[in-house]
Amino acid sequence: MTGLADSLIGRIRKQRDLAQAMDEHCQSISARVTSRDGNVSAEVDGMGAMTGLWLGPAAHKLGADALAKLIVETAGAAAQVAAARQQFLSQEFAARWQELNEAPLTRWDGSAFQPER
Repeated sequence: MTGLADSLIGRIRKQRDLAQAMDEHCQSISARVTSRDGNVSAEVDGMGAMTGLWLGPAAHKLGADALAKLIVETAGAAAQVAAARQQFLSQEFAARWQELNEAPLTRWDGSAFQPER
């Protein structure tokens, strides 16, 4: 195959590589947030699921209800950070995907071909 077919296959490979990179980056997202008072640190994955929880030495002095509330708030803040990272990656992916789709293909003679949308 030469020309247009090679150009199309090249585009498809770039799209595949971009999709794989996006998946890898999304799988690696995590966020860790520590409460202002330092009593709670929570870590979440890219989906917002808690993957780690650390309590400071004075956390037990807060009482059960206050500590529970602080844990939920801190984990929620970490989930917001992870969601922001996920959104940034999604926007970057969409922009790069669009660039690939809009790039003209090359014919065997070197001329450009732009498929109709």
